[in-house]
Amino acid sequence: MAKKKKNLSVVPGRRIKEKMRVSMRGFDLAMLAYVVVILASTLVGRCGDYDLGSANLHGFALWFLLIPAYLILEVLSLVNYVGNFNWDCTGFEAEILGICNLAMALSWWLYVRLRGSRWSVQTVRNIRMFVLIMVFWGVFQLGCSAVLWMWQHGGFSSFNRHLVTKKAGTVTAQEK
Repeated sequence: MAKKKKNLSVVPGRRIKEKMRVSMRGFDLAMLAYVVVILASTLVGRCGDYDLGSANLHGFALWFLLIPAYLILEVLSLVNYVGNFNWDCTGFEAEILGICNLAMALSWWLYVRLRGSRWSVQTVRNIRMFVLIMVFWGVFQLGCSAVLWMWQHGGFSSFNRHLVTKKAGTVTAQEK
């Protein structure tokens, strides 16, 4: 009985191409979800002043936007320092962070789309999983913003007295 000949050619077979196509489609959908979360976080981050040190509704979204944008912000800071431009971003920090995140997402999407066919299917799946982790983290941060909004506007002020500022001349039950 003769052994079956194995396909040892360099050109991948139909099944491997199909797996790569499905993997790339999953990556594209994950990146689309990431862009949607970036846009939603930018809109929520615009709702107030850029203050990450206090309990704000939009603080969670700003933290989500800030951490991935550090690389581009460092490059912009270097250009600002070397060129002595004295750029001022006061008043539109959330928009700058959103633009930096969108630029980073676009560059990573292009890189994976152009180089992904040379990688293995598992590498593209791992990259997709990392993007999904970022998406879930962003959704969690937006959920935290929503919970804080419901907590402050839901009518349960007796549970969060520590967040309410004292008005002049009023005495609370704890002070009596």
